[in-house]
Amino acid sequence: MNLNEYLKEDFNTPLGIMNMQTAGNLQPYFHWHPHYEVLIIYGGKYTLESNTTVYSSERPAVFIHRPYCLHKLNAGEENIYSRFVIFISKKLLADFPTSLVDMSVFSNASLMRADPTDDELDELVGLFRSLEKSVGNYWNPPKEYDPVKGALTAALVLHEVMRICSTGRGEISLTKHSYIQDVLQLVTENFAEQMTIDELCVRFGVGRTKFANDFQAVTGSTYKKYMTDLRQTRARELLASGSSIINASLETGYSSEAHFIKAFREYWGVTPGEFKRD
Repeated sequence: MNLNEYLKEDFNTPLGIMNMQTAGNLQPYFHWHPHYEVLIIYGGKYTLESNTTVYSSERPAVFIHRPYCLHKLNAGEENIYSRFVIFISKKLLADFPTSLVDMSVFSNASLMRADPTDDELDELVGLFRSLEKSVGNYWNPPKEYDPVKGALTAALVLHEVMRICSTGRGEISLTKHSYIQDVLQLVTENFAEQMTIDELCVRFGVGRTKFANDFQAVTGSTYKKYMTDLRQTRARELLASGSSIINASLETGYSSEAHFIKAFREYWGVTPGEFKRD
């Protein structure tokens, strides 16, 4: 793995947008973030993976990722991969009236896809460009911007994506084990506690076998492996953003710096120090 291909994704503001055109897109490993991500793809052949969902296409589409869910997207270099990305915090979404944006659909879903017509795609691209003018680009945010206009535009984007999907042109990755989404949020927001399966079973009122089966059905992974993926991708992000090794180990719930260094090397093939120097 080429460590220089890692794209740092450290997002701490309520709303942000990226507009990118690249020769393909390489994400050899999964990543996650604590906000909702709206991705509109309008050029290039791509394959998106999110939990148990794998979707390959070359037609335009819009995706909404739920927070804390591991996902990745790869596109070949034979075409220019063009996309907009909007990051929207959970707190900001909580302020939207349900009549405009009803996010309850994500209580038992991790991913939504909408397949817009050409006219709908033009409308969405127009909203994205309007949002970009309101809040600026993620890499070059303005010193001042209109947060109300930005939030309203983001809400309109979400409303339109959900409307398109509701017409049958798209898909929602649903699960009958919706409590697993709450498990993911809980453990991700409390890395330092290193919650065990037994503790989670007590908290959510299920047995170990049911929990293990439900977790595998929703995520396609065991709890232990999924937690390792979450912790290691977060640790990598922290180190890439300049965090110290000890801070990265504490924030991701490792019992000691030595334990963290050993786990990082086993997962990524390099030590945290070597990664920071690369």
